[in-house]
Amino acid sequence: MRGFDDPFSPRDPFGQSGGQGSGNEQGQQSGLPYGFSRPGAGNTSGNVGNAGEDSNVWDPSQARQGYTGYMPALPPLGDQVLSRLAPRTTEAARDAALDLPLPSLARRPGAPQLSPAALAISARAETTDYLTVSYDQNEPGFAEFYDAVIAPQWSAPFGRLLLSLFLTLQRDRGWMALDVACGCGYPTLELARYLGQDCDLGGIDIWEEAILLARRKAADEWLRNVTFLTADVADSGLPEGTLDAITCNLGLSSFDDPAAALDGIWRLLRPGGNALLTTPLQSAMREFLDTYYLTLRDLKLSNYQRVFSEMIAKQPTKDDVRRLLETAGFEARRFVVENFTLHFPTPRAFLSSPVILYAGLMRWRDIIPDLTIRRLVFNEVERRLATRAQAQGGDLTMTIPMLCVQATRA
Repeated sequence: MRGFDDPFSPRDPFGQSGGQGSGNEQGQQSGLPYGFSRPGAGNTSGNVGNAGEDSNVWDPSQARQGYTGYMPALPPLGDQVLSRLAPRTTEAARDAALDLPLPSLARRPGAPQLSPAALAISARAETTDYLTVSYDQNEPGFAEFYDAVIAPQWSAPFGRLLLSLFLTLQRDRGWMALDVACGCGYPTLELARYLGQDCDLGGIDIWEEAILLARRKAADEWLRNVTFLTADVADSGLPEGTLDAITCNLGLSSFDDPAAALDGIWRLLRPGGNALLTTPLQSAMREFLDTYYLTLRDLKLSNYQRVFSEMIAKQPTKDDVRRLLETAGFEARRFVVENFTLHFPTPRAFLSSPVILYAGLMRWRDIIPDLTIRRLVFNEVERRLATRAQAQGGDLTMTIPMLCVQATRA
């Protein structure tokens, strides 16, 4: 799995909008500063919680309304306010606003034994300014860091939704399945345990370091019914028309060419075979999207405001996914949408989170190349997020609508 890219064609970002549901369970991952919560049951109508049909679409024209009902409209910023939004100029001023750092992976009780390269990335996450820090999945050690820090908070909720639908599929002995964009082996290894030794499972990804890690994890668990391959699903070289099921957790929004990837998945499935795919929907982290958009607008940074709107408009909606599947020759059978929420103690904890940075914030942040202007904007973003958090009872909550779709090769 990788973070949001921009493979979907642009559309008008000012579409219909709806309200948004919220999770009713909260869970804390051991050693991490925030947890996630998830509603109990999904639905097949495309709604999120109690939201309307179009709640998966981010509508910036409705941003000031806040969606959640907790956040009143913020007054426009006057010139006297703009003049006070100078960037912090001293290290002391910046340090005063920093939260306590996330405990190092090397010090965290029960943490996996990571390589020096992965520990160096962990240290960078703790000490580097979120306005300049960067993560590259191809750098040594990042696959281990991703597997230990990002996947449990980002990939796991989507994977559990996918697995819940996978368990409803009828299967015979000798099933053959493939997990596309399997990354470090989640949820591939979970599927291998469920399917058992009478089924064959493969995992495929172009991320070579992640594939090596997935192989080590499978070997450590003595799983003999799963193999991993470094390849592109659009041109994998695997036998066509042979697989009973293909899963893809969070791969759809990271493919360079989603249509080519879906064509490859269609070719690998036997007639009647099932594909299960998950993706975050366009309105993911709407609380931040609204805040960032309004800040750019109120600071009169119209060029950045336009670029940001166009960037989010390229993220998938349920209708986008349906069109892609139908174009590839699939028959969409089920669409299930659920929310999960990420909780952060402060806006700085949210903005500094490797999960958030990798899932999209680095790209959203980098539309402002000048670091002074970027700092000015995000000082104000932090202030507004703090206001939102206070109105919600203290924690800053981000809502992520998840789509899981089951489609069949006709």
